[in-house]
Amino acid sequence: MHLPSYEILERADDYSEYKFVSRGPNGAILKLLVFKKLFIDTVYNLSLLDVMADGSLSDTHFSNNNDLRKILATIVDVVIDYTAKFPDRQIFFQGSDEEGKRISLYHKAISRHLFVLEKEFHIYGLTDEGAEEVFNPAKEYIAVLVKRK
Repeated sequence: MHLPSYEILERADDYSEYKFVSRGPNGAILKLLVFKKLFIDTVYNLSLLDVMADGSLSDTHFSNNNDLRKILATIVDVVIDYTAKFPDRQIFFQGSDEEGKRISLYHKAISRHLFVLEKEFHIYGLTDEGAEEVFNPAKEYIAVLVKRK
């Protein structure tokens, strides 16, 4: 997509983790993107985590570093890299907050760049009823599933 993104500082040998640093008004915040196999062998959950000062990981912390677009572009870069290595794997992600703010942000970002993303990926939305359908920007979803074409 060629949007400004963060440099990946470290990638695990098995591609399961990627580290980068968010930089903004709240300082440098170490971020971790983690892929973890779900119940189906070909489906992997993608989590965005903040590494806290004590070394713990949080998927609920809002860093508010005014760099959301750059973080989302970094996530896209990582998904492209990961699925280039594992083209048969599907990537599942949803927001970790109960208010639905994060999935809403992901939804808006996908909708904004759908015409570009669809060139490389099949993108599906998961409904409240558990149905999987081709991503429709006009609908709300509880999660998203992407697979390389």
